[in-house]
Amino acid sequence: MEEKEIQLEGNEKLQRFIQLVCDLNHQTVDVLKTGNTQVLFAMNDTIEEMYSIQNGASEDEYTEIDAECQIIYKNFNAIITMISSNEDEKLDAATSNAVKIFLKNIFEANVGIVRAYGLA
Repeated sequence: MEEKEIQLEGNEKLQRFIQLVCDLNHQTVDVLKTGNTQVLFAMNDTIEEMYSIQNGASEDEYTEIDAECQIIYKNFNAIITMISSNEDEKLDAATSNAVKIFLKNIFEANVGIVRAYGLA
């Protein structure tokens, strides 16, 4: 999406979406810094709400960031799949490394959305 000025005033749905993007950014950084996988529960809620707003929306503000959103959704699903397939309570090295890669992909896509909206 080309960086362009977006109209936030009076657009509560878009304001909420941007708040969720900010929340996801903080959650992703938190997991990457601390390794606390409990944050993934909050991330799940955030991503589900983002999806409910963005998926199927016809407004440019949502369609033009679809590629970034798909990266977020698919990488988060991959995290859940990896963790679910891990046989131990503690993540093994391969699972941990994969989760870090998926989180970095989510972070980069999230930054792409922030830049597309002209917020960074």
